[in-house]
Parts: sequence; C-alpha cells; structure tokens
Amino acid sequence: MVKKIVFIVTALTGMTAQADSSITLEPMVVEDVSPPGNGLMTPQDLPQARSVISRAAIEQKNTLNNAYQAMDMLPGVNTYSYDATGLFGGGLRMRGFNSDQIGVSIDGVPINDAGNFAVYPSELVDLENLEEISVTQGSSTLDAPMVGATGGSIGMTTSSPTDHSRFRVQQSYGAYNAYKTFLRADSGYLGDNRFKAFISVSKAEAEKWKGYGGADREHLDFKGVFNLAPGSSITGGLLYNEMLNHNLRTLTRQEIQTLGRDADFGGVAPQHLAGVNGSAQVEKAPSDLYYNLNLNPYRNYLATLKGRFQLLPNLHWDVDPYYSYGYGTGGNQLRTLAESNAANKLGGGIRDINQDGDTLDTVMVYSAGLTETERPGVTTRLRSQIANHHLMVGYWFEYAHHRRSQPAVPFDNAGNSADPWLDNASVFLLRQDGTPYQGRDFLTLNTSQSFFGQDDIRFLDDKLMLSLGLRYTQIQRDFTNFASEGGGTDYNIKATYARPLPSVGIRYQFTEAQQVFVSRAENFKAPPDSVFYGLINGSRLKPVNVAEEVSTNWDLGYRYTGKDLLFSGTVFYIDYRHRIASAFDPANNISTNYNVGDSITKGVELESAYRFLPSWSVYASLTYTDSRIGQNLQTAANTVEATAGKAFPDVPNWMSGAALQYQDGPWSANLSAKYTGQRYATLVNDESINGYTLVSFDAGYRLPSTGWFKDPSVRLNVYNLLNQDYLNLDAGSGSGFTPRALGTDGRAPNYYVGAPRSFSVMLSTDF
Repeated sequence: MVKKIVFIVTALTGMTAQADSSITLEPMVVEDVSPPGNGLMTPQDLPQARSVISRAAIEQKNTLNNAYQAMDMLPGVNTYSYDATGLFGGGLRMRGFNSDQIGVSIDGVPINDAGNFAVYPSELVDLENLEEISVTQGSSTLDAPMVGATGGSIGMTTSSPTDHSRFRVQQSYGAYNAYKTFLRADSGYLGDNRFKAFISVSKAEAEKWKGYGGADREHLDFKGVFNLAPGSSITGGLLYNEMLNHNLRTLTRQEIQTLGRDADFGGVAPQHLAGVNGSAQVEKAPSDLYYNLNLNPYRNYLATLKGRFQLLPNLHWDVDPYYSYGYGTGGNQLRTLAESNAANKLGGGIRDINQDGDTLDTVMVYSAGLTETERPGVTTRLRSQIANHHLMVGYWFEYAHHRRSQPAVPFDNAGNSADPWLDNASVFLLRQDGTPYQGRDFLTLNTSQSFFGQDDIRFLDDKLMLSLGLRYTQIQRDFTNFASEGGGTDYNIKATYARPLPSVGIRYQFTEAQQVFVSRAENFKAPPDSVFYGLINGSRLKPVNVAEEVSTNWDLGYRYTGKDLLFSGTVFYIDYRHRIASAFDPANNISTNYNVGDSITKGVELESAYRFLPSWSVYASLTYTDSRIGQNLQTAANTVEATAGKAFPDVPNWMSGAALQYQDGPWSANLSAKYTGQRYATLVNDESINGYTLVSFDAGYRLPSTGWFKDPSVRLNVYNLLNQDYLNLDAGSGSGFTPRALGTDGRAPNYYVGAPRSFSVMLSTDF
C-alpha cells in the first residue's frame, strides 16, 4: 500500500511544481510572543465546560503518539497508553465515564463503535495532521452525531491544506526500535485560489516494551478544499488506517508478584499432537498462550464531504455526508475446538481438523471475534442570524451494518496462522455440511437519527448570552442471531431507544476579561447490542430488560482571559440514571448486562495558563471527582454485592497536571508532570491502585532554511522521565468491572503494567 501512496504523493508534488513554475513566493514568517500555555489552553466563550488543545501543543508530542496522549493534561480527563508510543492503544475516562460513554468524532463524523460505542485511539488521524482537539466535559454539542454519549464529547479537527505548496518529510526514531516515516504533500492554491489539497502517508513500527512482538501501522490522510464562491465551499477528506499489532498481556497483582512486571505471552509456539486414527488427541493451550496468536489486525477508512453554502447574506446551509468502514479482530486467538460427527450438532459437527481420519480430537486453532461495519450517514444544518438570535436547526441520519462473527482457521507448529485477518473463507474450518464454524454470528442493523435546534440569544451588547437547545435522538436496532456453536438457534429482536434532550446555558461577561456561565444538559446512551446476545432459553426468547442510560449534567463556571493569564474553573454535578452493568437479571434468571441503578458524580475542574516572561509559560490543571454507586448490585436471585455508597472503580478523587514551557524563536521545550491519584479496582472497593506521577520532557529546535531544505527541525521526546512504576486497570467499560477481588467468588482484576522510560527523536524538513 505504501508504494502506491508514495506514487500519489509524488504525483501531487509534481502537479504542484508545474502549477507554481512561473513564480515562487517565499512565505513570510512573523515571529510573535507565544500565547499562555503554548496551545494547551485556548480561550472559550460557550456556556459549558470545555477545553481545547491547539496545534501549538499537539506538535510538541511524540509523532508516534495517539490522540488520547495529546489530552493527558486536561482537567477531568484520565487517559493512559499501553506503551510509550501509543501504537498499541490505550484507555480514557472523563469525569468517571469511560470512552464508550463519550462521543468521539473526527471532523464531525462519529467514530465510536456502532455496536458497543468503544473507541480505539491508534486507528485515528496522524497527530501531524491534527489541528485541534476540543473536549466538552459532561455534555456535547447539540449537533453532535451521537447516540452513546452520557459523559461528554471529544471532537478532533484535521488541519486544512496549506495555501502554499510544500513537501514535508519527517522521520522519527525511538526506544524499542520504534520508528515513523511521515510524508505530506500540499498542492497550495491552484486555479485562481479555487482549490487546494494535501495527501500524507505514514509508516510506523515499534517492538513491544516487554515480551515478543510489536506494532505495524500504515496510515493515509487526504483533504481537499474547493472554493465555489465567497462563503461557499466543498471540503473532501479521506482517512485510511491499517495495523497489525501484538497484544500486551495484562496481569493480576499475584501474577506481578510471582512472574514479574515484564511477564508477557509465551515465545514458544504450541505444538500439535500427532494425529492417530481411531484415538482421541486432546490438545490444551499453554498457560502463557503464545504471542503470535494474540493479535490485533484492523483496517478502517473514513470518507467525508463538507458542503458550506451561503444561500442568503444571513442564511447558511451545511451538508456533511460521510461513509466509514471497519474490519478486524483482536484479543486472544489461541483456542481449542472439538471435532464431531453427530446429527444433534450444528451442521453435523466440526470436520476432521488434524486430518487423521477421525472426528474424535480436540485441536488448538486460531479463532477470534471478528467485526465488520459499514456506516453511511449525513448531517445537515441551516444557520441564520436574525437580530440578536443565532439560530441553528438540523438533522442527522446514519445507517450501520454491523456484523460480528467468529470463524476459525488452523495454525502450524511454527505458530503461524493460516489467515491472521480471518478474511479468506477458503481456509476456514468447516462443519460436516460444508458451512464454516462460527463461535458467534450476529448482525445488527442500526438506524440512528437526531433532530436538533438551538437559539443563542445575545443581550446587553453581547455581555449576556442565553443558549437554548433541544435534540431528539433515536436509534433503532434490528438484531439477528444466526445459529452458531456459541449462539444457539436463529432469532431476531427489534428495539428502539429514543429521548428528547433539552439543554440550556447562560454566559455573562462581567468585563472584557471575566465571565461566568451555568449550564444544564441532558445526555443519553442506548444500550450496546450485546444486550441481545444469548437470549434463547430452550424454545423461549427472553425479554430485553435494559433501558438507555441517562445523565443530567450541571456546570457552574468562571473564566478569566487576559493577555498573560488564562483561568477556567468549573463545579459540576451529574445525576446518572439507569447505569448499565453486568448483574443478575431476576426476570431472566441469568447474569447479563442490566440497568443496575443510579449514581451521583460531582467535582471541581480547574485549568490555568500563565506567561510570566515573554518566552516562559506555565500550565496547570486540577481535578477533584467524587463518583458514588447508588445501589447494591444483584448477583443472583438471593444475593447482592454491597456496592451502595462505594466509589466507582478507576475514578481517582484527585488528578493534577503541570507543565513548564519555553518558546523563543527556534527553541521550544516542555517539562510536564501528570499525577493520577489512588482509585479502586473493584465495585466493592476491596482492591485499590496506587497513585502515580508521570514526568515527560519535550524539546525542539528549528534550524535555518538552507538550499532545498526549508524550516528543518529536530525534536526530542522523553516519556516517563523518572522511570515511574505504575498500573492501569484493564476494564474496557463500566460493565466490565470486577465485583470483588476477595472472599467467596472473588476474582482478581487485571492490570496493564506501565511502560518504562523511553525516548524518541524526530527530524523534519519541508521542500
């Protein structure tokens, strides 16, 4: 793929050279005093808690990093990576809500999983092409295309093509043989300033910091802007990402003590037993599994169009169609599968896997949950300014075809799977009737839509703004379970989740520098499609007893915006209702996803940036969060876990961040520290995780342009400068928490072990 993309980059560069062959204008660079915070904090005017990171801060990060890592200093945000580079993924929580409860978008397009709303940061845009990250703690913008956001929203905006042509080359090297090659070509304006575009390609690899294996990622970004007339334009974008990563092993406390922090999956391929006709060979997977059968292969692409049309001087129409696609698998693929030849088995049972002439054996195979999703959608808005009213009305529609399956293929004694991507049906293991084995086989058709309207009314010479909004959001899930070895017989369930979501905000500007705001917003999250799994009990189809999660978020805040000082402080209160978690459902007499009750989250978020000398700034954030479970958790017909009043797991009471920043001409430097406080690992709070502080250092120097080289630069990034030992909880969502670690039926939580100190160096130049 990379060779094809390089050809496109070269072609675009050649086109640029032709277009500009008549005259070359050197761009003028104006040196200015850097703003307070150097991009970590941007002045805000909306009546809701919001933090925005601009390009100046993003470009200081390690280019191997993912978008989560660029947000690590913000108030209310608890983010971590499985390694220093970010290529292997990571986790994020905000105000105690997990990333699958937060709406995440790129250029206004939703990227949460269509079924369970999960987000995978290593699949997103290259940091080199990311212009801005906006984080709305506790609520979301009214026109956000989301049905799974009870805890806020994150919006990422990609950079526009440059006005002047250029070709950028960046090369990064780091610890654990990490490297990234990044190429970007900008056409500059063509055709009387009508059109400009960029295309970039990157290739990144890194070894795991422990154990065997690594990460391999290829990525492409494209964006083109066509100016139709003043106030009217069409912008097209394309994101393509393909990665093949080895997973990092999570460990319990006991495993860390006995095996060590560096314990990982085994490096010796499991060996198959020699097949003997007429006798049963029973293979067992090794306890440490095998690294090359613990993979995360995934590819995704996102195509967008943005139409901006000025219909009248005070009337604008936006139309934003998009199409996204995702395909891949993950987790542990090393499993065992039993052969059989019986009429009562699905498809007559599994054919002879080890080719010994019988169907008596249990054989190790490569098999994992596979997900394929297609999602076309569109958002359209009308915006108008009438007197002191800024009006917006619009509609969002999306249709998602979401298929989850689980085929199996053989692997050899060298540990090589016949098909790591599970996309070659010719090597699938088959049943006796010739159909492929499936550990699961689901299809969910999702139809989502929102109607929304907002009126921002300004009074008293814009000192007072009243924002009134209403959104009606709906999702219809059409779920089909096809008969499989793990899913019983065929059945179909349809369910609709819908809710009106009003919001109101008031902002008052006391002086040019000071303002206060208060807001109230309703949010909701539809249940994941997993609530429809396993509902057949004999011949009876059990009911779905799961309603949507709902939260009401209150913010009260104060902001100060000065030349050298920025400050924002917010007190928040969240009424969180119908929380979904894994619990015992007495109506169906089974443990499943279930609405387990209500809870309250409250706290304070502070953020400030101060430039105390022309070249020196400091940035600091402080977060206090108190998140409590409202009810006991039912675990069986007559037993409960005493969770009422307990703190939500993985929600630290205290977090703080601080950065000392230097920016003067060609020199830049940033020394930052993020403290993440103690938090609990179980629902009954019988195991906790120690707090920790991560210190990082970034420095850069821009060399003088010379000859062919324009704006050459070098940057150094050091992660975990003090080599801090730390742990992060392996709990993908609020329903994935461990009830208890101790006592009867206790189960030890798993942890990601924090990566040690590492470094990277990046060289960059334009041509």
